[in-house]
Amino acid sequence: MINHSEWEYENQDYLKEHYEKRLMGKDTHLFVRKFHCKGCGRVFYTTIGTKKYCLYSLCGNHGYQKELKWRREQERKDRICQTCGNPFTPKRSDAKFCCNACRQKAYRESVTDTASGHADHLQQS
Repeated sequence: MINHSEWEYENQDYLKEHYEKRLMGKDTHLFVRKFHCKGCGRVFYTTIGTKKYCLYSLCGNHGYQKELKWRREQERKDRICQTCGNPFTPKRSDAKFCCNACRQKAYRESVTDTASGHADHLQQS
């Protein structure tokens, strides 16, 4: 059994025809709207008012991931690198350093500080 969403996906020419008739004021019994699929971006015609994707099984997950990525990018604020002090836009939400070189430098400093602290402790005894 085919559901309504699949029927719409397969009958775009029919729906487009009714959409164009409605724009000209000829056909008023079928409400058809035009939108751009949030998953693939193509133009799509539907009778469902809340629809976001041309076919959820094809574009739903892809569109959701695209929207989620956009929201996460909007949430990221420019930060100051903890090693060099330069401002940077993080690629991850938990980034502390602007590049791998700064991250590695901070790691080496922490290892050196830890090792020197152990050496001082051994010499004092």
